[in-house]
Amino acid sequence: MPTTRSQTKRSDTNRIPDVDQALSQAVPGPMIEWLDLDFSETSPIKQMNWRDSLNEIQGVEGCRHITFACPLEMPHRLWIIIEWYSGTQRNDFHRTDTIASNAKKTLYQYSDNVHSSYRVDYCIGDMILAGLYPDPRQIYEVWMVYFPIYTLDAEKKRECQLPILLNFYDRYDEPSNPMSGILSHNIAWLSGEINYQGVQCQRLAWFMEWRSKEAEELYKTTVRWVREDEGKYSKPQLTLNMFIDDLKSLGMVGHETWHAHFESILHALDTSVLHTV
Repeated sequence: MPTTRSQTKRSDTNRIPDVDQALSQAVPGPMIEWLDLDFSETSPIKQMNWRDSLNEIQGVEGCRHITFACPLEMPHRLWIIIEWYSGTQRNDFHRTDTIASNAKKTLYQYSDNVHSSYRVDYCIGDMILAGLYPDPRQIYEVWMVYFPIYTLDAEKKRECQLPILLNFYDRYDEPSNPMSGILSHNIAWLSGEINYQGVQCQRLAWFMEWRSKEAEELYKTTVRWVREDEGKYSKPQLTLNMFIDDLKSLGMVGHETWHAHFESILHALDTSVLHTV
């Protein structure tokens, strides 16, 4: 989803897309908008109080939660993730000129891309956890995975059909086992298509919450698991490698990853500085 300036003229456009009706029937639950903005020193967003615009949207009926971050690998970009209770409420917001008009004229106008998406792993909680006093060590890793169009049917877009990194521990357990390093997964399907490495693709995003960057590294280099096939077990393999192999078995063309410390607009106390570390 995140792009550079040279990438913004691809299949995706800056238009605010309507909800994909087929997708909304296949994957129920909240709808998400992912805004990707230029946050360099000379960008228009950097010169304005964009948090006021987020507060304006947060007050709109149907807006559930707003989080934001600058990816550690791309500090000149600003991600804003807006969770709506439904696609209908999100569409009503965009179709009514009198609601949060200032935010529409700023954030949406200057966003290089605005993607709509649905959570595959629909549940009650927020997709991204960013409380009043978040642990500064906790970090999200975002995987953007590209699949040839039409390779994933509705059933494969269900959480039980999609691969995740294993963890049998509760987020509040003592992190004595490297497997406890990963706290949660949330998966989102992005509407629209994009040309990736010469292939017309659709995208799924994995939002992985880690205890810390060190816990992520320890998990990826030490946690192993086995595959079972008709009562036969394979040799233990790194869980990360198994995860990637499972994505490849679904037809993955490629993937990109980023890290970010997300803040919630409801709990952001400092309105003048964006904390990115």
